[in-house]
Amino acid sequence: MKSERDFEYLMGQIAGMIAVMSAMVQALPPAARARMQKQMHAQFESLIEAMSTTGSGAGLPARDGAEWVRDLFLKRIAKADKKPKSRGTPPAPENGLDVQL
Repeated sequence: MKSERDFEYLMGQIAGMIAVMSAMVQALPPAARARMQKQMHAQFESLIEAMSTTGSGAGLPARDGAEWVRDLFLKRIAKADKKPKSRGTPPAPENGLDVQL
């Protein structure tokens, strides 16, 4: 029987992997992110199809988890592709005073 501690440890490992992969996605140049998005679709669709054909009811949570990870990374890629808007405010003077002589 698996203990609750084993489950928590596994979930921590998965969360750590997702954090690392998210950082890698955000560090990629835009052209590489576009290619990655297309490749992710192909890989995940293949994985989900294989999970669906196993025929066991136990595969449903695994398939749902795979779809969740796919959707998470597609959102991360879309977010990384958005350019931050400039604030449009001038920098503050170094001395903190706004007086011109």
